Amino acid sequence: MPTRRVLVAFSSVLATTAPSFGKAASWPDRSIRWIVGFPPGGAPDLLTRILARRLEVELGQPVVVENRPGAAGNLAAAALARATPDGFTFGTLFAATLSVNRHVYRNLPFDPQRDFALISEFARFPSAVMVHPTLPVSNIAELGAWMKAQGTPPICATPGAGVIPHLATEMLLERLGARCELVHYRGNPDALRDLAAGRAQVMVDAFPTALPLVRDGQARALAVTSSQRSSLMPELPAVAETLPGFDTASWLAVAGPAGVPAEITARMSAAVVSAARDPETVRRFAALGAEAIGSTRDELVMRAMAEDKRWGELVRARGITAE
Repeated sequence: MPTRRVLVAFSSVLATTAPSFGKAASWPDRSIRWIVGFPPGGAPDLLTRILARRLEVELGQPVVVENRPGAAGNLAAAALARATPDGFTFGTLFAATLSVNRHVYRNLPFDPQRDFALISEFARFPSAVMVHPTLPVSNIAELGAWMKAQGTPPICATPGAGVIPHLATEMLLERLGARCELVHYRGNPDALRDLAAGRAQVMVDAFPTALPLVRDGQARALAVTSSQRSSLMPELPAVAETLPGFDTASWLAVAGPAGVPAEITARMSAAVVSAARDPETVRRFAALGAEAIGSTRDELVMRAMAEDKRWGELVRARGITAE
């Protein structure tokens, strides 16, 4: 269970919205800026843009996506936290932003438990454990044996330090008793490019960006990180079939800066839930390997609290840090 301190801190995000004011009644009367912390083409970007197009229908105004990659989403999150809380700047926060980074980064430029007005979780997706096609392995057990047999630790690429695929990699190494040289990139595209080129041998990455590489034959998928097999690739075993209890997934949430008027956060929450549950959104998310969610704000807070506890324990056990 989350500690009382974490419960109080995260619960406070539901009370940090400002009272409604006159202009809230006409909101939105102009375009909305939407900050994303990964580059174009990454899973958060692709899913955000699908959601944004539907939100334009729900809200009747343009939603302008702004990519600010770097530092595992911290640069974008800091920009969102500093934004004027007038209801015209929102952003996509990653699971790691809310539940991991405060354990990993010494000088985080924002407080994930107090600096955001949480709106809704809108997408969830597992990751695939992939290897370069030349590796002589076809399953998780063989991967563990191969890694332990190497004189020089192989290179494991991640989309960024502290993101969920990085932590899934750390968890996998711990369970396998294996080692690798972790190389953290500024997003999925560069990491996937190096995996395809053979400059990295192993990578755990989110389904939306991993599957195209696998389908093109540029990487071999060994397993999925969720507790059960995915309907998109039912032939792909779950890591848990070899390592019982293994279960990780990435998720994306909508948030604004703390202090957004309560009426606006309520209306944005309703719009996101409607947009995420729209059949076309559900279909397009599924085609990318993601589940459309559309949670309430309370449900998002509870998920963030539970994962804060879980990942904090792993970070301390593995001694994970990032600058």
